[in-house]
Amino acid sequence: MNESVKKILVLAVMAVAVIAVLIFFGTIAETESVTSASGNTASKTIADLAYQYQGAMERPDYPSFSLGLPLMLQVILSCIAIVAMILIAMFMPGARRIVIWITVLVSIRHLLWRGLETLDLSNPIAIAISLTIYGAEILAFTAMTLGLFQVWGQTHREPISLAKYSNEQLPSVDVMLCTYNEPVSVLYRSLVGCKSMEYPNKQVYLLDDGNRPEMRDLALSLGVNYISREENVHAKAGNLNNALNQTNGDLVLVFDADHVPAISFLQEVVGFFMVDSKLGFVQTPQHFFTEDPFQRNLLASQSVNNEQDLFFHVIEAGNDYWGAAFFGGSGAIFRRQALSEIGGYAVETITEDVHTGMRLHARGWKSVFYNKDLAAGMAQESFADFIKQRLRWGRGMTQIFCLENPMLIGGLSLAQRLCYLSGIWYFFHGLPRLIFMLAPLCFLLFGYKTINAGFVEVLIYYLPSFTAIFLGYTIISRGVRHSFWSEVYEVAFCVWLTLTTALTFLSPKRAKFRVTPKGGISGRMNFNWRIVFPQVMIASLTIVGIGMALVRGMYTPEYAGGIYTNLFWSGYNLILLLGAIYVAQERPQFRLAPRVFRRVRCELKLLDNSIAVGYTTNVSESGLAVVFDEPVPVSGTVQVKIMDWEINETTILNAQVVRSQLNENRQHYLGFSVVNRSDEQHQKLIRHMFGSADVWRNDYVYKDSPGSFWDLALTPFRLSGQVERALKRKSLRLQATLSCVLNVDGRFIIGFSNDVSETGVSVFLKKGHGIELGQRLRVRVQWPDGQISEIWSKVMRLEDAGSNQHKVGLNFEDLTLEQRVMLMRQIYERKDNLVRVAPSVNRFISCHVIRTNGEKLEASSQEVSEMGMVLRFRGHNLPAPGESVQVALSWNNNEQTLYNGQIQDIVMQGGVPLGLLYFKNMDLKTIEDLSRRLHEPVESKAFETLIS
Repeated sequence: MNESVKKILVLAVMAVAVIAVLIFFGTIAETESVTSASGNTASKTIADLAYQYQGAMERPDYPSFSLGLPLMLQVILSCIAIVAMILIAMFMPGARRIVIWITVLVSIRHLLWRGLETLDLSNPIAIAISLTIYGAEILAFTAMTLGLFQVWGQTHREPISLAKYSNEQLPSVDVMLCTYNEPVSVLYRSLVGCKSMEYPNKQVYLLDDGNRPEMRDLALSLGVNYISREENVHAKAGNLNNALNQTNGDLVLVFDADHVPAISFLQEVVGFFMVDSKLGFVQTPQHFFTEDPFQRNLLASQSVNNEQDLFFHVIEAGNDYWGAAFFGGSGAIFRRQALSEIGGYAVETITEDVHTGMRLHARGWKSVFYNKDLAAGMAQESFADFIKQRLRWGRGMTQIFCLENPMLIGGLSLAQRLCYLSGIWYFFHGLPRLIFMLAPLCFLLFGYKTINAGFVEVLIYYLPSFTAIFLGYTIISRGVRHSFWSEVYEVAFCVWLTLTTALTFLSPKRAKFRVTPKGGISGRMNFNWRIVFPQVMIASLTIVGIGMALVRGMYTPEYAGGIYTNLFWSGYNLILLLGAIYVAQERPQFRLAPRVFRRVRCELKLLDNSIAVGYTTNVSESGLAVVFDEPVPVSGTVQVKIMDWEINETTILNAQVVRSQLNENRQHYLGFSVVNRSDEQHQKLIRHMFGSADVWRNDYVYKDSPGSFWDLALTPFRLSGQVERALKRKSLRLQATLSCVLNVDGRFIIGFSNDVSETGVSVFLKKGHGIELGQRLRVRVQWPDGQISEIWSKVMRLEDAGSNQHKVGLNFEDLTLEQRVMLMRQIYERKDNLVRVAPSVNRFISCHVIRTNGEKLEASSQEVSEMGMVLRFRGHNLPAPGESVQVALSWNNNEQTLYNGQIQDIVMQGGVPLGLLYFKNMDLKTIEDLSRRLHEPVESKAFETLIS
């Protein structure tokens, strides 16, 4: 278990312990005070604690009537709603409006039942709790209804071709890239993308609100315009207004510093302005090519899309249906005349984007949402950054509500007012979400009823609502998101959002714009417990409450309905809380250059001048990964040719192989790092990454609701023990068990390896060999075809492999061309009928070495493996290295076996000649027989005889 998980668990256990003690003694004190007042002796048993409820459950578990109808009829209505939702989800996923109607109707029914029949009005505290919870439900229902209104319809716009217009007829475009403190690497990528857009009459401007010399140099080197100012008042809005006063393009295209547009961006959006003179702006989606904190920290990129995808691909299309597409801050193009009419970008709030769009709509200007990913940016790199950005949005939307409320200003249609109100209302969800997390604890910990109804009646009304939201959310969002993930997002920052909106209501004009940092890396895991401390405390209370519920369920069966209801409620809250807590466990980010997953044809020129054709799996500014259908014999620096037909771009790069791997289908995956990259090649790589408008179309996850929910529920188990490591393997490994012999200062040490690459080998040896880190030695590797390579190597790793073994990592040194060719041939050629190799054993076996002339030499074994042995010769008439011989082994049962072999080397050790022999032409049956004999127990008398 990693350190971050341990910190979470320790913190949670401590909080649970403290809270449990406080609640225990608090309840004891309450019990004593009650019994003391009545004059009776106070009992302090668990049963007494269980009975500390504030008032009885007044409503029966099975009332005859509910909401004026027989209870059975309400059961039937609930079943109809549930079955209808299931059938729609299975067979009519396009029936969005039917889903909306069902969701609204079952929710209204539920609210009526809650307000008319289940509020606890028995005492002032109960009244306060009941009305607070019911008020939160009304707020949540209002937000849901407004959100459903937003997505009632969806637009699907097609681009308007510019082919019929001459260059002189097309409007001029000023492309403005805003920056404050982002690094040069981020701005370089974005500026190259802006420059590469295909359009005859455009000017690119870098708007530097940080007034930095390096930004000025960057603009000069790329040939773009540079605008800065001495004082950065009004933040981004002021920066844009300053640039508006110094430019004169007919249209103004705005990007954030980290957003890179596709080549066709202007070609696809300018046409909308050509056919509608009242069009004020066109907004495109914001796509994010890096994982957001929830995807990365929860390892959930296969379960959930980026948090903003719901807004930019579903809600914005719904806003557009009502003529109320929001300005989203980046990827939007404006008519300058429209901006001039409202005095430029709004500066009164820190959400200048939504505020500016609303003012344009109020002045009668139209908007268009073009739902195609034409630009990509970087998601927040940490959970802390995510929270800061969302709090800024919450503060800004609250400012709009207070200073220029969409329900009060003139010029907006009713639909536009409701869309803007919904966007603002979403950021008020912090309070109801916080109430929903604390509500069941009022009953489980202190005995105050949250819902004055039995468990069965609760199911009758809650289950249809839950089913409609659970299944309907997926249908309405077109699979972009499931409802419970939205709740995780809300739980993650509801406490801080509640405080932020409350403070903004008190002082709406006091707010400061804060830029979200981009372009950093982190080499270690860390847990930001300060951000989720409130969630940790609530989760701890919830665990205590669940424990107390189980105890109270045994002693107070008459309260079973309330216990079960709040137990399920708390259990669901706990799942959401754990997801929100674990997202604060920041995972390391080793990648310096973000990569884009894109399939592009590549050609690789091999040493024999032949061409291998493959396709990229991903591309970055510093390298690319390519897959080939067959193993490719390549190492070192090679020439890679990228043939990108989608953007009509060809690039030739010198690249170094940094990773090599075969999959089970023998497809060869190669990772290349670009060497000696020129500025032109750098820009071309960026165009290969971002130039195609279709690169993001398959970049979305559509996982079924149950599977995604289980991924969320099992978060602690999925993340336990997960450790991030940077990939370091630079060459392909041959996965085969091979016999290896290390020559260490004249000593032969037999071992085996289960893989070998072009750069080194890992050898398993018995402990006690005396090898040290940094030591140079010779290693002999016997290949499956019987050939042997002897290579000078250096000891780079020495690890305990268990079973009294060491794993020695060796890097090859001073490879000759012949050795390199041998290595590559052995690794890349197909290997059939590989034989098994076992570790060597220390075994004394008397034997004779028979030379080709019939001469017999007496010897004994010092070490034996299935592929060879170390011999101690008893005379001085020794065979020569490379000589073919036969060896006859005498076993302890007086049997002899004869094997063919070859002497590889002869060395002297303490005046005794030692020979290294490899077996030759061994079939599998012979190897199995040798292995069995080697591992038979040695009889002591026979062993003594052999020694003598």
